[in-house]
Amino acid sequence: MRNRPNPAEALVQLARLETASSRQATWRQAIAALAQSAGNLGPPPLDGLDEQVLERAAHVAIETGLADDLEWIAPGSAAVALYELSSCLPAGQTKRDLRRRVFSRLYEGTATAFVTCASRMALGTASPLESPTMRARVALCFDLPVGTTANTAPLALTLTTRAELRDQWLTQPSTQALPARRLAAQLLEHAAREAVVRHQLGDTRPVNVLRGDDLRPTFQRLLMDREPLVWRHAAVARGLLASVHPLAKEEVIASLDPSLSATEWRRGVVSLVASLIDNDEETLRSCRAVLESELAVRDPGLSATMVMGLARVVESEPDRAEELLDRLAMTRRADVAEAVARLMTEVQHAGFGVAAAAVLRDALAERVKGESALHRALTARALRQLRPGGEDPNSVSFQVRTALLAFETDGAKRALELASAALAEAHQIAGFIETHDPGDAESLPQALAALHDIDLGAVERPTLVNLLLLGRRPGESDASVPQMEYLYSRLSRWVLDGVRLRDESPGRIPVDQRKLRVLLHMVDAESAAQDSEQRRLVARLRQVIATLLERLASAPHPAVHRVLCATLARSFDAAVREGAAQASDLVLVLASSIADATSVATIAEACTNPSVSGPIGALARLLGPDDALEVEGGQSLSPSGGALRAAHRVMQLSQGLGGGGGYRSEALQRVVFRLARALEGVASARGQVELVEPGHTGRTLIDELEGTIEDFVALTRSARRRVLDGSMELDDIAVVTDAVPVSALMERAVRGEVPPNGDQWTSSVQALVDPLPEFLGQIVKLVLDGPLSLPINAGSDVHALPLERRKAALPAWLLPRRTIGSFYVVRPLGAGGVSTVFLARRQEERHDPQAESFALKVPEYDPTTARSLSEQEFLQMFRDEAGALLSLPAHENLARFVTFDLAARPKPILVMELIAGASLDRILRSNTLTMERAFLYLDGILAGLEAMHAVGVGHLDLKPSNVILRDGITPVLVDFGLSGRHLRPGCGTLEYTSPEVLGVPPEGSSATPPAADVYAFACLAFEMLTGELLFDAPDELAIVSAHLTHDGWPPKLAQLESEPIASRVARMLGACLRREPALRPTASKLRAFFREEMPHVAHAAWPLRGARRAATG
Repeated sequence: MRNRPNPAEALVQLARLETASSRQATWRQAIAALAQSAGNLGPPPLDGLDEQVLERAAHVAIETGLADDLEWIAPGSAAVALYELSSCLPAGQTKRDLRRRVFSRLYEGTATAFVTCASRMALGTASPLESPTMRARVALCFDLPVGTTANTAPLALTLTTRAELRDQWLTQPSTQALPARRLAAQLLEHAAREAVVRHQLGDTRPVNVLRGDDLRPTFQRLLMDREPLVWRHAAVARGLLASVHPLAKEEVIASLDPSLSATEWRRGVVSLVASLIDNDEETLRSCRAVLESELAVRDPGLSATMVMGLARVVESEPDRAEELLDRLAMTRRADVAEAVARLMTEVQHAGFGVAAAAVLRDALAERVKGESALHRALTARALRQLRPGGEDPNSVSFQVRTALLAFETDGAKRALELASAALAEAHQIAGFIETHDPGDAESLPQALAALHDIDLGAVERPTLVNLLLLGRRPGESDASVPQMEYLYSRLSRWVLDGVRLRDESPGRIPVDQRKLRVLLHMVDAESAAQDSEQRRLVARLRQVIATLLERLASAPHPAVHRVLCATLARSFDAAVREGAAQASDLVLVLASSIADATSVATIAEACTNPSVSGPIGALARLLGPDDALEVEGGQSLSPSGGALRAAHRVMQLSQGLGGGGGYRSEALQRVVFRLARALEGVASARGQVELVEPGHTGRTLIDELEGTIEDFVALTRSARRRVLDGSMELDDIAVVTDAVPVSALMERAVRGEVPPNGDQWTSSVQALVDPLPEFLGQIVKLVLDGPLSLPINAGSDVHALPLERRKAALPAWLLPRRTIGSFYVVRPLGAGGVSTVFLARRQEERHDPQAESFALKVPEYDPTTARSLSEQEFLQMFRDEAGALLSLPAHENLARFVTFDLAARPKPILVMELIAGASLDRILRSNTLTMERAFLYLDGILAGLEAMHAVGVGHLDLKPSNVILRDGITPVLVDFGLSGRHLRPGCGTLEYTSPEVLGVPPEGSSATPPAADVYAFACLAFEMLTGELLFDAPDELAIVSAHLTHDGWPPKLAQLESEPIASRVARMLGACLRREPALRPTASKLRAFFREEMPHVAHAAWPLRGARRAATG
């Protein structure tokens, strides 16, 4: 078979031709062939030719001016031909020179020229289309009215069906700002049009790709978008495909089922109308049937919605479109008139819709005669648009549309000039709006009509922004338009002032609806603000969120409620997109501001960012009906699930929050998860003792509940400060209450067998939940209603708590094998300021539950220690005292030392006997001590210190939590991680720390560990006798100051000395607190004194001078 000659191959001869005329003829022939071949999608015209030869030919064309003499061919064809030639050249100067000419033509040319070349680029690397200014041109081409000469469909099909382009042009934008989502939906519509054309030619692949699994999630997301500017294009795309694809047609029919909602119906009728492109009489009958069905009765707005699907039908079947439009005009509805007025600006087809426009214009004019001035002002625009040539040329929308059409006919330069004029007009109108009081009913119609004009022309669509980007040069990455950001700032201030008025009168409802729609479009706009503008943008978003939350909390009118929720949802999306807030912060702010389940669910539906909609959706499910939830295993939760059911709901919330969105998101998820576990544990308890016994975490269930609530409140308050930026901060004022902690009441009930009365319990529970969101507080109160009615000890047939069977969280530094040295970590026991303690077994006995368990301690470098020691010094200190601990004697008041492994990895360990019993601080908090028992415990503590001091070792961290009551009787000193023969700055706990440990010893003093222990003992003894800390202050610096500003006689001790029964004890404690360590008594002397004093004080009521505790207990 004889091969056809390829005119483009004549380029190889160009460098050898001698005459200018022959070179010109050959060049023109080759360029025309290259331009023509790009549209045919046949074999690449220059495929297989020597690139060096082509480079010489291109060089000749540049040098002789042929590459610049292309006025004889259409601009788009010239750009395509040059791009095709440059793509076949090797990297170098010649290739760069040709590419500059290509981009010069693209940046200065018309929309048609741009689309022609962009379609070819999309089939190559497509990287040139990714710059902001090129993306703006792509968007402008898809904004052109239906019927213009720019054929955008092939470009759309390439961008949506090429796997390497789909993500950045379709998938990612489908969850981003309104302009990005709208462009993605437009791409689907134009791609569907091209796919249908190819299907009619026998090529079914494009339709199958658009209907395939890869595109289905994105297609569905855009179809179900809450914004009509987005979903209408996706619905049209579905309708176009339905004209040739049976399954798509079935979907359209199914969406019109009467059992569905208006959301599905509206998308369904748009798809149904769009499928009229196949000129099917049955489809037209279906459209008429919908208008006469119960759907139109239940949702009268369906007739206006159908107009959205007509534009593509006008393009291919104008007679069918006219026939349906005439039928819609017969409704004589105002919303149909407005929809048709907008349709007239979206299509270019001479004579289309004239009769229908006349009918609707007369009907609209008749309808507004008796309406308010506000309604007449808003309707005036539609009346002008329905009149041929009647639109106001001074309106922003008209000027922007004129600039857009100039991009198609005259090129980018002229379009930019007209767009700049439109922007200036928008600012003038904004100035007019700002002069009007948003609450002045008399001037409001004019201001609102002007606002509506700016919205249509400059806000709801990104056309003006994209037109202004036409002036940017190739390579510029800055897509910001500061003057547009300034316009948004001006308008948002005026709109927010109006939203704050909270006027719910019938006449104000449409005003608020219009304002909120404009605000929605502004916050949902894409922003590429420069750094200088970013702070103002963030401040504006925070102000919008604060204002909308305030308005939503005031129970707005139902007609305003939905658009208010949608606007707030888009504000949330924008805040995350612009870095103004994290999703977790927004969830906390919403939970602490709005308790209405319907509002929260509506916000979740309207959010387009999954990282925002997911957590808010989980919050909505918690607030929603109980029967909407399920427990593990798929079993439905019964309506009478009670406290345990409520705890399950909080656990489901924690799973819905997900995490994975950064530090704060992960923190919120973990805190709610811990709260749910604590609630489940309390709700599952069968005896009160289960609530006060330490669990796997080393804390009791009640402690864990109180701690997680405190963490949740802290997260909420910090989130409100970040997001609301000073607004709505009333909840940050601390509420001071004298209520006894719930944990203390439960400890007292179990240890002292003194159950709280109902009022006490209610008051304490209320104080606990007051800072929580109302719905969460109700759940906590429901769960805490149960413990009062429980017996102290559960029956023998009661199983262990579900919470106790779950694995407790281990620190991140502990490897999965859970071994440190020769010990296996079973679970955490607790954490202090400078260490973490674990329950451990020997590695070889790790699976034997009957094997001996130990308390394994590892050092933890904390902020207080960092005041005086580096981390390296702290770890060295931990290692240096191993020998000292080996000398400790066996003693009933000292935990048995097992081993000290300095070489253990990942951290050195100290292993001690595990003492079973409650800590002294727990006994103190339970308010169950007697004076006799207090003296007995003090004697045991002094006996332990006496044994340690006898071998020259100080405990150096004496405090109530480091004293465990073995079997509830014998006090045992534990936690020797800081113990040793040398005094070191930073050891100990601040409330019990002597001045020399704080690094401020008296001049010339000889500080020793035993003397520091005696100082700490005095602090502990005062707390045991009075129930109050001797040194207490709001912050650490104040506590340090309290330790350094006395010499044995702090104010609280002086008050204790004023009671005759305690005067001798107070004076002895004062001696223990002397600044000069050498003046303090020894442990042996102290023990003898307390034994002597015990008979005189043991009969006294506990606590001494405990007025505050007595009043509340």
